[in-house]
Amino acid sequence: EGRPTNSKEEVREEWDRPIEFILSLVGCSVGLGNVWRYPYIAFKNGGGAFLIPYFCVYFLIGTPLYFLELSLGQFGSRGTTVAFKMTRMFKGIGWAMAINSFLVTIYYNVIIAWCLFYFFASFRRTLPWSGCDNWWNT
Repeated sequence: EGRPTNSKEEVREEWDRPIEFILSLVGCSVGLGNVWRYPYIAFKNGGGAFLIPYFCVYFLIGTPLYFLELSLGQFGSRGTTVAFKMTRMFKGIGWAMAINSFLVTIYYNVIIAWCLFYFFASFRRTLPWSGCDNWWNT
């Protein structure tokens, strides 16, 4: 009632189903490091006993920071470099996150290149890693 009749309402996009939102969050959160390094780190640090401090840190620090970043992005409707300019103290956090994403992308591209190399090398008649008859071996 208090709005002028000629104003245009901003239409915001929404997810069709809540499961799509949850799966997109999982897809962004569970990276290659969680799938690849986690079993090694858990085994090296005590196996099942490692899960107790891991989940404590996850729920006490990781989850609140995750939802803080999620709500900050939704509230600001901007990228990380602009969203963290709310105070001068947080100004560099957005740029640090953008640079970190760029460096992680380079790291993941190297790993994907290894995977593709070994995938296509596995179609050869004799596998390259089946013997030690290279010229640099002794």
